[in-house]
Amino acid sequence: MRFRLTSKVLIALLTMMFAGALVACGSDDEEKSSAGAPEAGKTEKIEQAFLTGMVHHHETAIEMSEIAEQRSKDPYIKKLAGQIKATQEREMEDMRMIHKRLLGSELRPDPRGHDGLGLNAQEAGMTHDAGTNQKLAAANPFDRAFVDEMVPHHEGALRMAEVVLAHTKDPELRKLAENIVTTQVAEVKGMNAFRTREFGGPVPKQAGHGRGEKPAGEEHGAGHSG
Repeated sequence: MRFRLTSKVLIALLTMMFAGALVACGSDDEEKSSAGAPEAGKTEKIEQAFLTGMVHHHETAIEMSEIAEQRSKDPYIKKLAGQIKATQEREMEDMRMIHKRLLGSELRPDPRGHDGLGLNAQEAGMTHDAGTNQKLAAANPFDRAFVDEMVPHHEGALRMAEVVLAHTKDPELRKLAENIVTTQVAEVKGMNAFRTREFGGPVPKQAGHGRGEKPAGEEHGAGHSG
């Protein structure tokens, strides 16, 4: 009888210990889940900010490219403008589909999307406005003004892509951002090479969006009519 009682007590104790372990595991899982929720929410906000901000960013690049197609007489600039327009129109469609899949709603372009990425307008290359297009359309030499606008604009897109790549794990969004980086790094390199060849130097760091000034020693319109 004593042995049977001891066995019952032992079984009861083991049952209580096992139940306690399950409760502890459940608490750990709940803590991990609650800790992961804010991070997931942050990532989603960054993904949305990137998509809505980049579509607007692409819209402004396409506007500038259309002006270049009309104004430029240089084969390189005309080809580049067509390339930017075609590539970014395709990327905009991809962004709309990704937004719909990830966030369950239609994408609405946001001129302030860069705010959600922790970037100001200048860092994101988003100081562009309607007045910028008017100045660009009337600029002389045009080709220099075009690359002086497009290079910092591209550099802003690269910063935006860098932010989303540091957070998102979505394969399609990562591929899109990586393609933007690959394409626009090459285009920036090409535009700086063009400017150096035709106008004596690469795009100044403060050029673009109404801030550009001719570098010291650079001849105005040297070797190019624009």
